[in-house]
Amino acid sequence: MSIKADKLNFQYNSNEIIKSISFEFNSQSTGLLGPNGSGKTTLIKIICGLLNHIDGNLFINNKNIKKINSKNLSKIFAFVSQDYEPTYGFTVRETIEMGRYPYLGTFGFLTKEDSEIVEEIIELLNLSALQNNSTDNLSSGEKQKVRIARALAQKPEYIILDEPTSNLDLSNKIILVEIMKQIAKFGTKTIIASHDLNFIKQITNDCLMIKNGYVLNFGPSNQIISKKNIENLFDLEILPTWSIT
Repeated sequence: MSIKADKLNFQYNSNEIIKSISFEFNSQSTGLLGPNGSGKTTLIKIICGLLNHIDGNLFINNKNIKKINSKNLSKIFAFVSQDYEPTYGFTVRETIEMGRYPYLGTFGFLTKEDSEIVEEIIELLNLSALQNNSTDNLSSGEKQKVRIARALAQKPEYIILDEPTSNLDLSNKIILVEIMKQIAKFGTKTIIASHDLNFIKQITNDCLMIKNGYVLNFGPSNQIISKKNIENLFDLEILPTWSIT
């Protein structure tokens, strides 16, 4: 499975946000780095079909995204937003089961296979002790874990995460790193937009740096996440020594 953009453009009203971007993602995990307003979130929403690009082409496994219907896109991509999601008192298990929606039949009942997939993910992410708890009573780290579990339940080719470390303390960031490793074992690829330089460098194979709607750098994360490139990306005269290791 690969994702290829060819001179991709997107504008909101008269404001150009994505400007003739070209790239090809085919590694296990790809990071997106850029300052606020650079176009990261817009780009990942275009990739998973939540926004329609206005010009250029986007290919998913050599097929134009415009020829893939929304139900099939939901089997390819699962999107985990940084935005607050009201939980309405659903249990952890019920929330994870929602990830099976694209596969439900006419009457909307979970099959034995659906339940087995949900159970597999609950065990994979060590959520058994919490599965009957209301999501209203979870910590921010636990809620993030459940959102990722729901995304995994879609059995997508890719999970796309927007700022997954925002509002997480150090202990939960460490847990999230372990979750990313489990996702890789599950066979699912990831695309991660984040401001967290060390997180992206630690868990991604490749990284695309985007600035003012343009691609600034693209390549192996451990090579392009460098002092010089980060200073250029964020318009810094001097990069603090603590910001990247």
